[in-house]
Amino acid sequence: MKILIGGAGKVGYNLAKLLSPSHDVTIIDINFNALEYITETLDVLTLHADLRNILTYKLLRDKYDYFIAVTNNDEVNLLSSVFIDDYTTTNHKISRLKNTSYLLANLNKKFNIDYFVYPLKLTSSNIYKIVTNPLANTIKEIPFCNFVLTSVFSHNDYQISSINSENCIVIGVYRNNEFIFTDEKDYILQGDLVYILCHKEKINQALEKLSSDMPKEIQNILIFGADDIGIEIAKHLCEMNLTIKIIEKDEEKAKKAAQILEEDVMVINASYEDENLFISENLHLSDMAIAATKFDETNIIKGLFAKKMGIKKVVCINNNLNYYSMMTSLKLPSIRGPKLSAVSAILEEINNHGNIYEKFFLGMQGKIFIKKAFSKTTFTPPKEKAKVVIVRGEKIIIPAPKEEIFEDDIIIEFNFSGNATWIENL
Repeated sequence: MKILIGGAGKVGYNLAKLLSPSHDVTIIDINFNALEYITETLDVLTLHADLRNILTYKLLRDKYDYFIAVTNNDEVNLLSSVFIDDYTTTNHKISRLKNTSYLLANLNKKFNIDYFVYPLKLTSSNIYKIVTNPLANTIKEIPFCNFVLTSVFSHNDYQISSINSENCIVIGVYRNNEFIFTDEKDYILQGDLVYILCHKEKINQALEKLSSDMPKEIQNILIFGADDIGIEIAKHLCEMNLTIKIIEKDEEKAKKAAQILEEDVMVINASYEDENLFISENLHLSDMAIAATKFDETNIIKGLFAKKMGIKKVVCINNNLNYYSMMTSLKLPSIRGPKLSAVSAILEEINNHGNIYEKFFLGMQGKIFIKKAFSKTTFTPPKEKAKVVIVRGEKIIIPAPKEEIFEDDIIIEFNFSGNATWIENL
């Protein structure tokens, strides 16, 4: 496919990096240095131009399958999607918007944009899922069915057969920087990051053994950082009538957060490392702490500090994939930050085709392919290293070679190659 990306920031760069191996990618930005770095590191075409200037669009000669507007300016992303229609043809348009208030407007019809990505909303929604199911690290919905993929750090050793059931199965474990697909006879070891496919109504039941020392209910939440993502998380969680406190060392950011959140959230302007403050404000009694600054190094330090102060449930916002492994090795559950959420959501939207859906897991290292069967067929295992399960109604089945697959079965393949050929040909 021919893909045009507007914006060469972190989101644009990561999209270009992940799309360019299999697609023809062009990226536009006014920042010459950003484009120069992309030219040196990626096999993509760059165009040094201003998306706010209508003359930029006259330079476009090709027709594009996708135009993806991911600059740091919402208005530019919206207007560029309008301007481009006057000078070239695009089959699909995607726009990233930081301002979640735009959700209230019917922008799709007004701007003829196929898909909007709201990164702050994506991250805060994922936090919301964890607050509702506090035994889990992450929760990812699986299309076509009532099942989810959830992850958790195990606090004990268990034989996998004691976890598996007709509506719950261990997919694999991440151990010593390696993901291992598991079978019934295998064991989960203390400290493993365990991925479990289970019915959405059985999440806590499936995780009770593995995550027994986590709070089963969240009422008091502490958020480190009053950047946009910290404020958005607080706004989203206010819907649950929780007690929420934000600690922010920057006075201006703290004032801004207090004005936006008003009496719904207590905003404390103080150093993150002040242990006396933690005790005096009863922050150490929080059920959950969320490290939500823009910097992963800070989030890691704050996450470890919260654990040291006795907070059981700690979640770190992961803004840079290079820090995912470090967070995992330190047993700090991570949720994708806004920029990574935007990248993954856009990639999933582009790569979902026909009746096959594509999702990521394990810090975007692993792929999940989901396909609904429309006719009867026979199961032949993929040649590559992968784990395949079938969801039939409310049950999970591990298919044996030559096993029949029936109409309306949901076939789910987990792999790390990113190759969808097997499930496409099924």
